[in-house]
This record gives sequence, structure tokens and C-alpha cells, in this order.
Amino acid sequence: MTGLEDLDQKIVIILIFTGVLLVVWVYVKMHLTKTSDVGSRGSLKHIESKRLAHSSILSLFEVNNKTVLILQARQGASFIDITEPSVVVHSDNRGI
Repeated sequence: MTGLEDLDQKIVIILIFTGVLLVVWVYVKMHLTKTSDVGSRGSLKHIESKRLAHSSILSLFEVNNKTVLILQARQGASFIDITEPSVVVHSDNRGI
């Protein structure tokens, strides 16, 4: 009988521990949702990515109903808003 009581006690301990972890996880998730800018105010949708020569990556995203083209290279990253006819280039090139 003591073996059965030990098993019941271990099951209760595991259930309490799992419940505490679940409560902590829900608290952290709710806290991160409040501070997230992209998740609460805007929408971010990945459309397509292609790997180019020399380890460059060309990505296409849709952010708040604007289409953005991003070029990631070794020297930094550049992005172009391609929704409007006028081309605006923003770059973060370092080490050139």
C-alpha cells in the first residue's frame, strides 16, 4: 500500500508543477503580447525569399498593406518600398 501512496503523491506533485508552469507560461505570453508592436498594431506577411550569389538574400514582405523588398548582404541590409511609383531606398550598409 505504501507504494500506491507514493505513486499518488508523485502524481500530485507532477500535476502541481505542471499547473505552475502553465500559469507562468500564460502570464509571460500575455505580457509579451502587450509589448509587441508588430503583433498588436500592424500586420507582417512574408511573401517570398530567394538566395542570390555571394550569400545575399532577397526577401519580399507585406507590412501594413505596403510591399517591401529587402536585400540582405554581408555589408548590411537595404529595403525598398515598392508599393508606390516613387522609389525610396533605405540602407544600413556598414563596412564598405
